[in-house]
Amino acid sequence: MLPRTALSTPPPTMTHPLRSLLLASLCALALTTSCSTTITHEANGSSYSADLAAPEATLLDELDWLAGTWSGDMWGGRFVAHYTTPEGGMIISHSRLLLDGMVSFYEFEVFELQGESVHFQPFPGGEPAEGLTLTTHDQAARRAVFENPDKDFPTQITFERVADDQLVITLSDPHGWSGQVEVFELFR
Repeated sequence: MLPRTALSTPPPTMTHPLRSLLLASLCALALTTSCSTTITHEANGSSYSADLAAPEATLLDELDWLAGTWSGDMWGGRFVAHYTTPEGGMIISHSRLLLDGMVSFYEFEVFELQGESVHFQPFPGGEPAEGLTLTTHDQAARRAVFENPDKDFPTQITFERVADDQLVITLSDPHGWSGQVEVFELFR
């Protein structure tokens, strides 16, 4: 067993760049955990430290319950949607409707923070449509409502995880004149 002083100082062959590489490796390792800690190294008159606090959770992070692959029968075919986790500051989804084994409709969606609110940008058929803003959110109920009263149908889109294996997406028009409602019941 090495004496305690041998563990607290690097060996004479460990040069300054190697200490920096070691510290960088320790920082990277610590960032992959969700704890908050400070690493400090002092030797030969040099001192290195780094605060490794986990990033603050955002409103977007609270929509992590959307993540996964969801599917259901609708519009005469099979609708399949994939939602990513909010890692990296965005939730990205893609969906498609399969009719007789062929894609008849597809859409991309991006959820991201814009200032203090979450913006939902749909791209039906790959083309940008008017976006919506998160107006109501209940993380415990796993429910989020996005609205834009100034756009065509839908002026409101509600995502609700009604069970661990069921996601309901409701497109509605409470701000418009159509009174139209479409409900997507999707399952894992």
